[in-house]
Amino acid sequence: MAAKLPIPEEARWQLAARIAAVLPVIYRAAFADVIGDEYDRIEQQVWVVLAQEARTAAGTFGLPVRTARELAGTLDIIATIFFGPELKSEQVALDDDRAVLLVKRCPLMLREEEGCGEPCPAFNRCLAFSIAAVEALNPAYTLRFVRSACQGDRNCEMKIARKDVVEAEEEGKRKKKR
Repeated sequence: MAAKLPIPEEARWQLAARIAAVLPVIYRAAFADVIGDEYDRIEQQVWVVLAQEARTAAGTFGLPVRTARELAGTLDIIATIFFGPELKSEQVALDDDRAVLLVKRCPLMLREEEGCGEPCPAFNRCLAFSIAAVEALNPAYTLRFVRSACQGDRNCEMKIARKDVVEAEEEGKRKKKR
């Protein structure tokens, strides 16, 4: 029989989430100078692998992933589970093929600011995780950042859309620039 822990469950959840969000800051402090210029690339690969766990969690708990709207909701749930209840976000469903997830408070950014006073490295982690998570959950969809709090915007705005739609939009923009 497992011993009863003297710490209430809610406090354990808060502590575990805080530790999960501060680990990247600790790893950067410990290893970035030793690894050098390759650190960001290596760290992004860790976040891509972590994104595969999003697919595992979604499958385990039967979270929906068929449409952009469902993907935004599932990504919101998964990110809250992985990074803690400090994450505050809002979903905006445009239609089944396009949705937006607005992140108004991010524990990864908060821990980065506490650790070094500047949130800049959090964007690379979030970008790698978020895109890879959406594509792992449903390969027909992808994610693009419209705004990023890590890079000075008021909040994060992530657009989830079908890959074919995003690719067509990006091709149209490239043609206009020529």
